[in-house]
Amino acid sequence: MASSFVVADLLRRQESARHLDFKVEVPCPVKNRFQAAYEAFQAEQHVLSGRRFFSFVPSMCGEHVEVAGTLRDVAAATSVEQLPEVSIDSAAGAFTSTSVVERFAKAGAFQQVVDLTEVPFLDADSFTDPLGAYNVIAVNPEVMLIDRRALGDRPVPQSLTDLLDPIYADSLSIGDSHKSIGTRFLSWVKATHGEEGLVAADRTIATALNGPGTARTAGRTSPAPAAIYLAPWVFVQGAVKPGRLELVWPSDGALCNPLLTIVRADLAEENQPLVDFATSASLGSVFATSHFPSTMPGATPVMPEGACVQWLGWDHLLSGRQAAWDVELSVRFAKYHRDNSC
Repeated sequence: MASSFVVADLLRRQESARHLDFKVEVPCPVKNRFQAAYEAFQAEQHVLSGRRFFSFVPSMCGEHVEVAGTLRDVAAATSVEQLPEVSIDSAAGAFTSTSVVERFAKAGAFQQVVDLTEVPFLDADSFTDPLGAYNVIAVNPEVMLIDRRALGDRPVPQSLTDLLDPIYADSLSIGDSHKSIGTRFLSWVKATHGEEGLVAADRTIATALNGPGTARTAGRTSPAPAAIYLAPWVFVQGAVKPGRLELVWPSDGALCNPLLTIVRADLAEENQPLVDFATSASLGSVFATSHFPSTMPGATPVMPEGACVQWLGWDHLLSGRQAAWDVELSVRFAKYHRDNSC
């Protein structure tokens, strides 16, 4: 007998394409909490107005539903009507692909609805999109986890630049993914220290791990441990062991991948509640308390005192430069990539 999931999927494939009101892709560690918050919002809206939004809000990692507006459709869209009216996605997602930037962002198809000027942990000028198209609602920061035993008598690094020091040769673990080596730190090195910095990074890198892999591996004696792990805060915060595994927030700012809300300029009035939900203090607190600091006023403050975040900026991303660097750096540092990374 076919499972209910298979039957539902077959029925879904026979449905005609329908305009999508809301499309969401958030980091895996917060998907379930986001889903719960959205379901509560949907229930409230149904009581207030009888309205149900047509949405794509997966609660599991990966894409599981065949509907218009999912990840594979965004970059291929040729008219703004093919895009959801409100979306949440990472800054490295489909909405900042070259095709979407050229066809829609630069043409004024999206609108700015978030003001970052009062956010204390980031530089508003750097994170505010000059096109007025994208809105940063949270960030996914990458911090250092230090294995004091593996570090030995060497000083604890305090900044990202410290990680290029020869004293940390073969001691650094950087990010990885199921597709290729993570390029966030390597891109920062290339942008700030050039070829000399990349050579230095190649000397200090010992391995690459994804976030869950870092949380599982740090502090173990087998396999041979790194002394310094660069990984998302959401994963390493639970691995801290006082006196053994120490979390250090980079003094020059934690590298981060912003989480964006994208709102079509022709937003229908009936979909304004989706914008209000996406930019609410309550949803911001869902992100923040999941270790994705929120930029929303009134959201739960979670950043350590004096900590800040940084990134390479909008011009770097929207010009396609980061996409080119991803290819270049993935090839150059492929030897650190682990095929079994998730």
